Amino acid sequence: MKDQQNLIIRRAIEEDAEGLRDHVKQVLAENADKMGTSPAEFSVTVEEEKEWIRSHEERGVVLVAEIGEQIIGMLNFRLSSMKKFSHQGIFGMSVQEAYTNQGVGRKLLESLFDWARQDGRVEKISLEVFADNERAIHLYKNMGFEEEGRKRKHVKFGPDHYVDELMMGKFI
Repeated sequence: MKDQQNLIIRRAIEEDAEGLRDHVKQVLAENADKMGTSPAEFSVTVEEEKEWIRSHEERGVVLVAEIGEQIIGMLNFRLSSMKKFSHQGIFGMSVQEAYTNQGVGRKLLESLFDWARQDGRVEKISLEVFADNERAIHLYKNMGFEEEGRKRKHVKFGPDHYVDELMMGKFI
């Protein structure tokens, strides 16, 4: 990455709400076929985004990848609130297309692993990914995630156009 020395991974704060919202809009515009939400469905207000950030404080974390003062990637993780499942949680991650294949996703995941080890409650980290998202699956496997299941035809893009969703996990 040309600006890798300027890449900062940090915990999101409420003041990041507008930047996070803009980031999600950018990613949805670039890769709507890899995301569960369509661009037309994403209508989050800045106040709703602030509340979403706050909602991770007790049982999770929102991380941002930033170059300069621009958010170019993000990862959110939340532990299950149910006692029998509270040792594990699920994350979602996105990186703007101009910054893919440059280590941003890897650094976000490394930061998540560091946070999870320090937190002490996290034993397992899970994710769900479209089965045709080869770039993401490659990263997840390289970072130690293993496929644990497959939801067949779980994502529908149109008539007779489905994609499976993979469930992957990693023990910390």
